[in-house]
Amino acid sequence: MIKLSYIAILIRVYCKSNGLLIMADTLVQIIKTFSKNDVTDFSAFIHRLKMKDGRKDLQLFNLLYKRGEMNGNSVLLEIYPNGNKEAYHALRKKLMKHLSDYIYQKQIKSDYTSETQISALVSMGKYLMEYNIMKPAWKYLCKAEQMAVRAEQFALANNIVGLQLDMPLLDLKVSIDDLLTRKQNYLSLAVEDENADTAYKIIKHRIKEAKTSYRGDANISQELERIFEVYELNKALSNRPSVVYKIMTILRSAAARNKDYYHLEPLLLGYYNELEGKVDLTKNNQLYMVRLQYMVAHTLFRNKKFADSFQYLKKLRENLRTLVKTEYVRLLPRVTQLYCANRFFTGNLHEAIRIADATFTEKLNIQPEDVLNLKLNQAIYHFFNKDYKEAARVLSSIGHSNTWCTKVAGVEWVLKKDLLDVYIQHELGHDDIASNRVRSLLRQKDLFESDVRFQRVAVFIKLVAKVIGDPEVSDQKIFYDEVEQAFNWQPIEEEDLHASVYYAWLKSKLLKEDAYNVLLDLISIY
Repeated sequence: MIKLSYIAILIRVYCKSNGLLIMADTLVQIIKTFSKNDVTDFSAFIHRLKMKDGRKDLQLFNLLYKRGEMNGNSVLLEIYPNGNKEAYHALRKKLMKHLSDYIYQKQIKSDYTSETQISALVSMGKYLMEYNIMKPAWKYLCKAEQMAVRAEQFALANNIVGLQLDMPLLDLKVSIDDLLTRKQNYLSLAVEDENADTAYKIIKHRIKEAKTSYRGDANISQELERIFEVYELNKALSNRPSVVYKIMTILRSAAARNKDYYHLEPLLLGYYNELEGKVDLTKNNQLYMVRLQYMVAHTLFRNKKFADSFQYLKKLRENLRTLVKTEYVRLLPRVTQLYCANRFFTGNLHEAIRIADATFTEKLNIQPEDVLNLKLNQAIYHFFNKDYKEAARVLSSIGHSNTWCTKVAGVEWVLKKDLLDVYIQHELGHDDIASNRVRSLLRQKDLFESDVRFQRVAVFIKLVAKVIGDPEVSDQKIFYDEVEQAFNWQPIEEEDLHASVYYAWLKSKLLKEDAYNVLLDLISIY
């Protein structure tokens, strides 16, 4: 019998405990997630056991799909004109079961992860054991064990060996000592994984608690060392890329939030260099090493070490070909963006545009956030090439509201996009539009007042507003001094690279120079 997915079981429990109205709402919420293809497939799925005309469960499904939220009595009377509430309630339960089973089957078909494959092999092995078909059962469990080890699913591997210990080992001519040794090894590695997960959560909590990554916290390295020692992770951090990647992911997230890649770099490079050339390049290790290479390349880029970043990008482009297709598709857009950005910030604007304008990415199933980042970068490159109409066209092609973009890429991305649009409209001579958009940005007082990260942005937008309102203000020394004194400038190696892009345009107005040349000068390329 098909087991319901965990989500489906939760849905049923929730609906049962909250009654008919909540169930109706839940049904609509689930049905509204279906695509047109899902609707067609579900219609076929519901008839899988028996073809039947005039099915009321399918009628209810189609009604809720087309109309969405409806008054309970309206739905009841449309399905059962005689107002039979008991039959109606039972019909909803029946439809919920069909939906749960359909979603479960769909997940199984689409979820081809190693864990799913391992579970399938284990299930087959257990089934054969139940009927005393031991030799084939042993082969299935051995294959599952090998896959679990390759995927670093050591808790699963430990459980599989536990099943093998229940088998007639003498008949199978298997040494129990070998099994016990492997089981102990898997158990140790599973505990190591659990400790790494706990350390990850502690670090995540500490970062959230402080609302900063490293700036102002000189003891971050000592804190990490303490956590790694308490949870006995030093060995894992020196020979297991998956553990290093997990820990570095949360540290990089904090660095990105606070624009502090400067202090992340030595930590990341230290752990990466310790792994490189030391670990066995199994498929799983290779996957995490490639992910870490991207992290290193991106961190070096954000710290304006473009030549070093470019060397890691060369390695990445070679290693991408060794990855499975899903990982290749996930990383390729990001590697491409990083390559373009490196070219852009090293004076190779036209090459950056040529690659960014290439349509090869349209053939890939790219995540929405990656699509937004690609388009924003593409618009920036055209803007600095003084092709303002093309930059405007690219932004327009995003085709989504700011609310949607905020959910996908975050509020900071939307601010960047809107500020770039202000620049574009001004350069196109549409100062009325530019001024309106500046006022719209400044109306977001709650954002600027509640988040310290955006306080500098509010000050900056007000300076931009003065230039938009009166371009001649940029000729005045008093305004030049106001710009220079508006911020607490950081050393060039620590100043945020993306912020330099937007500041370069404003400074170009003060200096009466080309914005791209000003940008290159700002980040000390020459």
